Amino acid sequence: MLGVLFWLDEGVGLLPCGLLACCLHELGHVGAAAVLDGTVKEISLTAIGAELRIRYRDPLTYGQESLVALAGPAANLLFGALAHAMGWSLMEALSLAVGAFNLLPVLPLDGGQVVYALLAERLDQDWAERIMTAVSGCLVGVLVGVGVVSAIYYANVTLLLTALWLLAGILRRGCE
Repeated sequence: MLGVLFWLDEGVGLLPCGLLACCLHELGHVGAAAVLDGTVKEISLTAIGAELRIRYRDPLTYGQESLVALAGPAANLLFGALAHAMGWSLMEALSLAVGAFNLLPVLPLDGGQVVYALLAERLDQDWAERIMTAVSGCLVGVLVGVGVVSAIYYANVTLLLTALWLLAGILRRGCE
């Protein structure tokens, strides 16, 4: 599969730069979790990155969960700044794009986890879950619509596939 993706990349460097940006993002989460006595229990590779399952010795507060969630986008921001200073414009753009995408307030993304933690701290957990499911569903619906337009007019299915992956994540959470 990676061979096909490298071939489709046509030497531009999107794939290696994108993989590096994703790896650094996940390392940001791992580093923050390690500070809070967390260890990686499982890593699942997905269509657009990775999902970490981290085990903690003690349950985290919502604030600590938010810090771990924000550590990934923060790593992308720091690396984007370094890439900018080094003149690596493609790496800068991809790192910042990965970080910004993960800040969308959609579960299971980092931004969704932070908004959920803020809501759950102030409301009942069930209400926080309902609100986040509704918000996530609406935003993903918009992404699906824009993805369909992009696929039809520009023959680019990337956003549509990403939106469908997010939709699957929302549905999977609803079944748990």
